[in-house]
Amino acid sequence: MANEEEQQNNEQNNPKSGNKKLLLIGLIAGLIVGGGGAAGFFIMQSHEALEEVQEEKIVGEKEPELPDYQYARMERLQLPLFYEGKILNYALMDVSIEVIGNKDKMLVVKNIIIIRDALLRFYSVNPVGRDDNPRIVNFDKLSEKIKSLVDEELKKEIVSRVVITQSRNI
Repeated sequence: MANEEEQQNNEQNNPKSGNKKLLLIGLIAGLIVGGGGAAGFFIMQSHEALEEVQEEKIVGEKEPELPDYQYARMERLQLPLFYEGKILNYALMDVSIEVIGNKDKMLVVKNIIIIRDALLRFYSVNPVGRDDNPRIVNFDKLSEKIKSLVDEELKKEIVSRVVITQSRNI
């Protein structure tokens, strides 16, 4: 027991062993704090570099501006499907006329009654059905004809395309 008491007294009187522990704890804490700081620094640097690359891309390349597509709707357009002078049935459809810009859309909307009248007059004597089966609407031919009739009635080529959103035979 006497030897153990002497060792405890020597450790208490010897400040070197306590300093070693504090030095070791300080080194570990310094490494942790320093490593975290260095990691944060590198993360921030990579983020700034990424922002610079994105800014250069934005400044270097300008995306082309898309046209301002507007749609004028013509609902419940009812066209006869006939074959050899006999009406087989009617095609009921919703049509949207695509133009560029609000000014052209308003022009189409203001004249929608005249456009509808021109379509009904044309398709009352001309078939809207396909050549091989007159009960089925030829959508490509119909779209092209609507486009040309609208441009003709407005005396201006403003229609980009014609979109038939719904169709059914009645």
